[in-house]
Amino acid sequence: MASKLSAHGYVSSNDSKLFYETEGNPSGPSILFIHGLGGTTNAFQPLVPELQDYNIVRFDWSGHGRSSTPTTTSIDSYVGDCLAVMDELKLKDVNVVGHSLGGLIALHLAAKVPEQVKGLVLFGPVNPPPEAGQQALGGRAKAVRENGIVGIADTVVGNAFAPESYKSRKGEVALAREMLTRQDPEGYALACEALAKSQPAPWDRIKMPVAVVSGKEDKVSTVAAGETTTKNLGSNAKQTVVESVGHWHMLEATERAIEIIKTTFA
Repeated sequence: MASKLSAHGYVSSNDSKLFYETEGNPSGPSILFIHGLGGTTNAFQPLVPELQDYNIVRFDWSGHGRSSTPTTTSIDSYVGDCLAVMDELKLKDVNVVGHSLGGLIALHLAAKVPEQVKGLVLFGPVNPPPEAGQQALGGRAKAVRENGIVGIADTVVGNAFAPESYKSRKGEVALAREMLTRQDPEGYALACEALAKSQPAPWDRIKMPVAVVSGKEDKVSTVAAGETTTKNLGSNAKQTVVESVGHWHMLEATERAIEIIKTTFA
């Protein structure tokens, strides 16, 4: 099924111009997609053709993709980006899909405006890092500011895919690498620093259904990390572990990702 572009444009948030695009059924249930660190709206492109009954909303958050880079960012400012898009498109009752850092942003969004969020699907949501992780993110931010993103691209992309996916899904690997290397180094560095300084979402404010999706071979957001997130969320959350998948669930197991979204948001 071919997808059909309904609208695209820009909205202001956090001294940034955010790119957004919508497609699918404008009268259907809305899904807001939030990409991860180094991603863009294209991270979810493989899912779009099979979700045309929904009002699909994607955007590049500040400093990523086709959105401009502000002076500073934080998890709160990325939540503000989500709200700016929701306000622009008058989304008051929305399902949210978040990938990686987008999963952490989605949790904070749901805690901030629980009355506007119906449900969550979190693909490999990252948790606020321990001290060693904070230092590593600071080192990555420094490296891309000094030398650009290309120098880290193959390592970052290679670590994110399951070994078999990396060998067999060459087009998907190329897409992930292209998204990463096209980023503004400063926008990427700011996001690394925002993640390093991040805090957990207020779990007690998140009462809607949540699907936590973990790749069995994910080294970025491990199965154990997904278990912790699910436990913190309580009885409204359920973890699904997908075999032979790393961190790029949408690219490595597209049909399974679509199935989980449709089931959760049914």
